Amino acid sequence: MKKKDVDILISLLENDSTQITISQLSKETNTDYKTVHDIVKRLEKENLIFLEKLGKAYNIVLNKKNHHCLFEAEFKRREDLIKNLDFKVLYNKLNNLSFPFISLIFGSNAKKEALYGSDIDLLIICEKNRENDFESIISLLPLDIHLTTLNFEDFMDMAMSKEFTVVSEAMKNNIILVGIEDYYRMLNNVR
Repeated sequence: MKKKDVDILISLLENDSTQITISQLSKETNTDYKTVHDIVKRLEKENLIFLEKLGKAYNIVLNKKNHHCLFEAEFKRREDLIKNLDFKVLYNKLNNLSFPFISLIFGSNAKKEALYGSDIDLLIICEKNRENDFESIISLLPLDIHLTTLNFEDFMDMAMSKEFTVVSEAMKNNIILVGIEDYYRMLNNVR
């Protein structure tokens, strides 16, 4: 996948809850309009995005499905995040665990609006009997982490609910720390 394609997907992931047109995407990624238009058309053919008519323009809607291009964009977002040493410590600690789980950073850090001293909002989705394990692991780290642990069933229930929950907030804007492919597989079951 080309670097510009990844940049476009990253921008769409980061602006998932807002409407964005080809022109706006061009400005945000500092890429000329024609290049963005060509990439958008290619991504539409691959069924990674949908175009919705919005006056004379088209709103670009990301189709969050299991696709290697999305995985590559999510991987790049995570790599950018763990350049920060606090997140690198957290990532290394979680990545060394040998049981299945998904971890998401959400809130101000995912929106890139965190101020110095902001806490880290972390959502862990794991098996029922593992929830307490994460609380003890996270408590050992010298970071200000606001931890929310859910089992897979509770996550799915909250994700399908129309109510405002921590899951709905985390699904709007997040960076996947661990479990990129598993997260997208779960999202396919939500829709």
